[in-house]
Amino acid sequence: MVQNFVINIGIYKLLTLLAALITGAWYLSHRLTRVETKVEDFGNIISGFDGRLTNLSGRLDKTYSSGSPIRLLPKGITILEDSGLKKFIDEKKDELLSSCKQRSLMTNPYDIQEGAFKFFDEFTFEKEIEDSLKLSAYKHGVSMETIRRTGGIYFRDICLNNAGFKVEDLDTLKSDEGKI
Repeated sequence: MVQNFVINIGIYKLLTLLAALITGAWYLSHRLTRVETKVEDFGNIISGFDGRLTNLSGRLDKTYSSGSPIRLLPKGITILEDSGLKKFIDEKKDELLSSCKQRSLMTNPYDIQEGAFKFFDEFTFEKEIEDSLKLSAYKHGVSMETIRRTGGIYFRDICLNNAGFKVEDLDTLKSDEGKI
């Protein structure tokens, strides 16, 4: 026994139902977009937190100083040389400078420092260099982030020198140029 099920609905009720469905879909879409934005904001907070953890880790390991400007301590200099990172930077200085300048503004010491740090945080090393860095991190009991930051500090000094700044003069205002 087969029965047909028929719904009789008027045009006005149909249009009202469609309008309600469209409005509901729009509202849910709007809410999901807000959730996605909040998740992206949370990701930005986490990435900033990673940078602060790297700074704290390097300072606790006595690899670099906590004062401004950040400087390599004797352990940091040893790590820089033992890892082969100093040799790598010195050999590819011009290429690294050019690449870093393309990625970030280098108009003042702060921007130069942030650009150099970010550049080394994201830099993809050749496998041989990467293995050497990992071995050095293991040998000295520091993280890869600390090794990269050590290279970033050394490279920052090169960038500052290239831009006409001296690391020793960063705490004094250059009144004649209006730069720090």
